[in-house]
Amino acid sequence: MKSKAQMGEMGVVLMVFISVLVGLILFQVIAQTVGDASTTTVADNITYTAVPINEVIELAGQEYISGIIVTNATINAAQFVYPSTNYSIGECVGASSGVKSVCLTVLDNDIENATSINVSYNYGPDGYIDSSGGRAMASLIAIFFALAIVVIVMLPVIKSNFMWK
Repeated sequence: MKSKAQMGEMGVVLMVFISVLVGLILFQVIAQTVGDASTTTVADNITYTAVPINEVIELAGQEYISGIIVTNATINAAQFVYPSTNYSIGECVGASSGVKSVCLTVLDNDIENATSINVSYNYGPDGYIDSSGGRAMASLIAIFFALAIVVIVMLPVIKSNFMWK
C-alpha cells in the first residue's frame, strides 16, 4: 500500500495534468479569437451589381483598411478601372445586418446601374479590433494566459518539493 506522501505526489501530478489540459484547450480558443480579431483580409475581385447614383453597396467586412480598386467585370479588368471620383468608400450601418459594414457609394453615371463590377480592397473582418492599442492588449491577454499556464505547472511542484525528494 502506498504511503500518504506518495498519494500526495500523485494528487499534485494529477492536478497539474488536468489544469494544463484545460488551460491548453482554453488557450487555443483565446489565441484563435485574438488572431481573427486582429488580422486584416484582402478582398480580391469580388463581383457586385452596381446600383443607381447615391445608392450604397454593402461590401464584405466591418472595417475598411485601404487600397480600393473598382473595375468593370464585363470588360477586361486590366483595361477599365473606374476613377476614384466615380465612387466613395467608407463605413456605414448595413441595412441588411444592422451592424457596422464597409459600404461603396456610387457617385457618377460612369458606373452604370445593374452592371457587374469587381471590387478589390483590404478590410477588417467582422469582430476586427480597429484600435491598434486594442489589438496589442488582445495579444497581451494571450501571452499572460500562457504565462498563467506555466505558473499552474510550476507552483504546485515547487510548493510540494516534488522534485527535491
